[in-house]
Amino acid sequence: MFHGLRLASGLVLLPLIVRLLSESDLGMYYVFLSLAALVPIVDFGFSVSIGRHVSYAMGGAEELQGLGLKVTEQARGPNYGLLHQLVRSTHVLYAILALITLVLVGAFGTLMVGLRVAETASPTLTWVAWGVSLVATAWEVYAGWWTVFLRGMDQVLLSMRLAVLAYTVKLGLAAILLLAGAGLLSVPAAALVSGVLQRWLSRRACLRRLRGGMPAAGDGNKGLRRLLSILWPTSWRTGLQFSSSYLATSANALICLNVFGLAANAQYGLSVHILQLVQGMALVWTMVKWPLVGQYRTRNDLAGLRRLLAPRVWLQAVTFVVLAVPAIGLGPTLLDWFTTDKQVLPMRWLVLLGIGSFLDMQFSFWTTLLSMENRIPSLWPTVASNLVGLGLVLALIHHTSLGLGAFIVGPLVAGCLFSYWYWPLAGARSLGTTWWRFTFAK
Repeated sequence: MFHGLRLASGLVLLPLIVRLLSESDLGMYYVFLSLAALVPIVDFGFSVSIGRHVSYAMGGAEELQGLGLKVTEQARGPNYGLLHQLVRSTHVLYAILALITLVLVGAFGTLMVGLRVAETASPTLTWVAWGVSLVATAWEVYAGWWTVFLRGMDQVLLSMRLAVLAYTVKLGLAAILLLAGAGLLSVPAAALVSGVLQRWLSRRACLRRLRGGMPAAGDGNKGLRRLLSILWPTSWRTGLQFSSSYLATSANALICLNVFGLAANAQYGLSVHILQLVQGMALVWTMVKWPLVGQYRTRNDLAGLRRLLAPRVWLQAVTFVVLAVPAIGLGPTLLDWFTTDKQVLPMRWLVLLGIGSFLDMQFSFWTTLLSMENRIPSLWPTVASNLVGLGLVLALIHHTSLGLGAFIVGPLVAGCLFSYWYWPLAGARSLGTTWWRFTFAK
């Protein structure tokens, strides 16, 4: 339902954005989205590591390690002592990260917005919208870990219910503000309101499931240092991988903005947005099981993992194809029906973008599976692949006539050189099988 709402935002909110914002404002809207994508860099992989360690504690782990995983020989109940330590220390950590977000994203974002703010319909409104967007982004960092913690406790269903409620509020409020003429301010303001609501709901639900509620403060600095010593070995690796991925995706939008202008950025951003909605719908089949995967890993139950994941990988792939084919085939026609001055990429680039999105989805699944062993073997190959992709984009822009197609061809070629084929093979080996047997064996 949550990803259905994301799809609804593409069917309801996105047409409103396309229809009611000018072409320059639409391009600035995608600048805002690109800047919000800096959050994983500021987070530097801490939320992923925290969610993984929460699942270990729920699986009965006696202690947490910086790298690797200590297997529990027998089934145990949740280790509430570890969970309490994680809650208190994580709270302190994310208060610090939120302040860092305000400073770093605020400085970089203000510079990027200032480059093109004069081209928007109302520069004053654009600056206000950027200010609200920055506050909403910092709040997401500060408050979002409660949702991560709740999912790590294998409360995925409850977490999704709360997310559905908050996203419904965001979707409805953004639509109302757009229709009321709030322009670029609409989506950031709605995001801030829904973020406050989701934090309150997730925090309350999480504390209800922690025996004794919110743990005592104790020595916050000592607890934080202990948490950092556990999280840092995998967090910095995850953070660096996310940072390089940002260069390969969101940075492309910033390059597009500066090289081709706001109109081209709107065309490229709209195309990527459509495929991201499709990918998000497909990934739901495996996303909801990562907390349970962590518990299986704690017990080294490889047979159980294969039974759990194999049918979901198939559902993920089929869902993507079923949604992507009509989105690519009918997208340009539907866009012409909604508006006459907005467009997506030409069909040949849109098809290649769909293929790349599918392969990225497979890459994401297999590398996430490997990370559930509390190690990040994909770090340096992924960094290299993303840098190669970015280099290819810049080379194709300056030395060929591909135009916007450079943003599609560059990452696709770089991924095919290694990432798209190697990690499925390595991931299957970690499950005690081969990719072919995992995928096709009955």
